[in-house]
Amino acid sequence: MKKVLLLLCMLPFAGFAQQNFTINGKIKPTAVPSKAVLYYTVNDKFITDSTEIKDGLFTFKGKIGEPVKGFIKLKKKLAPAKPGRRTETDLLTFNVEPGNINIVSKSDSIKPAVVSGGEIADAMLKVYASRDAINAKVKEFLKPFYAAPIEQQKDQAFAEPFQKGMDEFKAEMDQVAPNFVRSNPDCFLSLMLFKEYMFKALDPASSDADFSRLSPRLRNSSIGQQLQKQILSGKTFAIGQPAPDFTQNDVNGKPVKLSDFRGKYVLVDFWASWCVPCRNDNPRLKHMYDRYKDKNFTVLGVSLDKPGQKEAWLKAIDEDRLTWTNVSDLKGGENEVAKMYLVQAIPTNFLIGPDGKILGRNLRGNELTKKLAELLGEIAPGK
Repeated sequence: MKKVLLLLCMLPFAGFAQQNFTINGKIKPTAVPSKAVLYYTVNDKFITDSTEIKDGLFTFKGKIGEPVKGFIKLKKKLAPAKPGRRTETDLLTFNVEPGNINIVSKSDSIKPAVVSGGEIADAMLKVYASRDAINAKVKEFLKPFYAAPIEQQKDQAFAEPFQKGMDEFKAEMDQVAPNFVRSNPDCFLSLMLFKEYMFKALDPASSDADFSRLSPRLRNSSIGQQLQKQILSGKTFAIGQPAPDFTQNDVNGKPVKLSDFRGKYVLVDFWASWCVPCRNDNPRLKHMYDRYKDKNFTVLGVSLDKPGQKEAWLKAIDEDRLTWTNVSDLKGGENEVAKMYLVQAIPTNFLIGPDGKILGRNLRGNELTKKLAELLGEIAPGK
């Protein structure tokens, strides 16, 4: 099987030069007029295309340099949903990649479709097969447990061997993606699996070692370059590392330094007035600030608002009642502090200790509450 996988993954992308792709779709024909809509993003440019479905068949064609995540949504001209009920979205997530991609569903829905034909699609089917094989073993393993009476299932001595076995199966399942990545260093699916499963689970040093084993072709792709930045960020901004000092102007144009807050616990919060998740987080963050501001804790907001958006930034501060210090250079995604801290998305935050060292990253909701209670003590919720 390994040789088959390697052959699948050796199909070249020719240095990611623009290449043709064709997507051939097939669903169960329906009398309801339907349309397929394709969505994907290339170089931060959102691309959409649509086509009518005839006799259950549809086709998309285009050019692409390297694989990207894509979506196909089916739109059917149905009667409006009843009041209070939402029409379920019929959506398939897959990878748009050079070559011929086949998408086949046995129903009139795109959601359960099987994707094949591309390098990633065919390799992914092999990964699915490995997982299915483990699930089949689990099902067989658990037959005696579910065949036993309920009272016996509740008995610890009877259940313990099954729990131990399930732990072993879970460990085997957890290794499917890493094993594929390490066995197929030049397969684009390996890069995607690394990003989705391995990078999140490993410390920066381990991530760096595994990433360096991937081929130059993958490391130099756009996804690879993003991962390199994230790995560097993980190493530079790891727990215990000193937070780089910076200076940026506040709402009145006065320069503010991070080091001005030395001696305090500071949550450096990257946000923007236009960022909905950020604005949704603000009430909880304000609540935590109000609870701990008298215990040597503060927040330093760094806004990624864009040029010409100062009024929107100030309005958001006022509406959300953000009484802590807020700074910005109004350069949007080119904010100098955000670039220094290798911020890839917002909201993002860093908790800095009185000594200027990093204590935590991306602490929100209950995680922030727990961390502040650990550092500064419990405070009654009403206070």
